[in-house]
Amino acid sequence: MFQLYLLLRLKNFGRIVIELGIFRIVFLTILTVAAIMILFLAENRFAIPVVCVLLLAGYHNVRKDKEFLRTLTPHLSVFLIKEYTLIALPFAGIEIIKGQFTDAIGLWLFAALLPCLKKIKLKHKPVRLPFLYKGSYEYIRMFRQSFWIYALLLLFSIAGTVHGNIKINKVCLILWGLVQASGYLQTMDNRYLLHFKNFKTLCLFQLKSIAWNVFITSIPFSLALIASTYDQDEILFFLSYYTATLIYAIGIGMLRHIIPSPLLLFIVQLSILMPFYLGSLFVPIILIPGIALTALLTCHAHKRLKRLL
Repeated sequence: MFQLYLLLRLKNFGRIVIELGIFRIVFLTILTVAAIMILFLAENRFAIPVVCVLLLAGYHNVRKDKEFLRTLTPHLSVFLIKEYTLIALPFAGIEIIKGQFTDAIGLWLFAALLPCLKKIKLKHKPVRLPFLYKGSYEYIRMFRQSFWIYALLLLFSIAGTVHGNIKINKVCLILWGLVQASGYLQTMDNRYLLHFKNFKTLCLFQLKSIAWNVFITSIPFSLALIASTYDQDEILFFLSYYTATLIYAIGIGMLRHIIPSPLLLFIVQLSILMPFYLGSLFVPIILIPGIALTALLTCHAHKRLKRLL
């Protein structure tokens, strides 16, 4: 039964990977590898145990499948102990490699005792985003999923301003532009298109929503950028970034109507649209061929959607 449960978990993980998209998966993989290296190299002895305990306790507290598992097995505690011990195995393995055998045994003991702890109920309301364009469900979904990335990049940007390193501000701004555009890599449901009268209405809505959302979420980054030097060149850089991000996001939004495969869509935008985006940030003249390419994609998308719009 436990093997079947693990197989179902793997299938569920595969579905989550598909929903997140390739860009976020690559980003999260890099962060995971970096986190493992940080934990392995951490000099503080309590770093690994604290992270493992918080991870296990948080997972045990938020899971909602206990009643379902109780109908499948009469020994739910043993079932959970196996799962929690498996999760704690990488952390305990690092501790063993570092020679902290007592800490490794302590982690396994915590995993064995965790099923006996009662759930801590926390009341929370869903965070509303009234400042984003109403109806732009793709961007809102992206912002909810990537809010922690937004907060982290903004924190780094502020740190760059404090230390007078404007390169950090620019890198954070560019990365946020990539994250924003990634929200349109998801294939649009054809039923959603029924809300629009024609293709022109769809294009105008996406133009307005993307223009507003990119502008409103980029204001903190722009303030941090301008506060770094008070130079006119930085204002021009922000204008180039805003225009390039707008064109990049619209281009992906049109390209997904032409290429239905998520993997192929990611590869094409990575090899064609992204170079235009990155190049136009530092050479604004590249915005002109970028606009022409987006217009060409819009025409092809119009031909593909003629039967629906």
